Amino acid sequence: MKFLTLQQLLEHDAHSHTLIEPDERFEIITSRLADCIQTYKPAVIVKIGLGNPKYIEYIMQQSKALLVVVEPSLKLIHSFYAAHSNKEWMNRFYSIAGNFHDFPIDYYKADMLVCIDTLDMLDTGRAIDEFRRSLQFEGVLFLSGFVLPNEDIEGIFDEIAHTINPLHTDYYLEDDLKTFLSLNEFGVTKAHTEKITINLFSIAQYLDIALENVEKLIEENKEILSSLYYLQEDGTITLPYMISAFVRQKPSRDEEI
Repeated sequence: MKFLTLQQLLEHDAHSHTLIEPDERFEIITSRLADCIQTYKPAVIVKIGLGNPKYIEYIMQQSKALLVVVEPSLKLIHSFYAAHSNKEWMNRFYSIAGNFHDFPIDYYKADMLVCIDTLDMLDTGRAIDEFRRSLQFEGVLFLSGFVLPNEDIEGIFDEIAHTINPLHTDYYLEDDLKTFLSLNEFGVTKAHTEKITINLFSIAQYLDIALENVEKLIEENKEILSSLYYLQEDGTITLPYMISAFVRQKPSRDEEI
């Protein structure tokens, strides 16, 4: 494994966008992101990581909001400014070098927070606490990423994902993620789930993981991978991919006391 930190992985993935904000998911994500922007009309949008610049440019074209990106890699920040300094929307773009667990956004400053393909590499409890703190009441958390089908109660694929990418923390069951967020004062307002295919061996090679470890786990769990994830002979599986908007709820008067 050549990536010891999330920052290293982000810097590597910035060349191909294989894991985070790949081009092939652009349309299914941005169509729903545009709907959220048009519905809620945020004045300040905060994005988790620079990711794929196509997504940033799309947000800026869809909105006149200020966009603030929190990004742990100064290298990626410098590269982004070098590549986009001539864009007319750069006067509305701000970047902050920081991490996602000690979020460098003050209380209630964001109207919308955008997190695409990164939640499963964060300490979700700490991250969601920080996201909630930074959002206005009735602000929107736009969240997209892989989830587990509700039938995978044992979280079999979660173990395989961690073997392939040791920086992976956890995937939630789809219903469990909604419950977890509701317990953290986020109410689901728009929810959509796509079916996305990925190749386990290709991802393992991309992350420099020994294929025999992946092959062993696949063989041990072939039955459930076949029934729930439509495992193919070449290592291709199909995963639920959830694209949802959650509204930051105001605590009841009893909770405030």
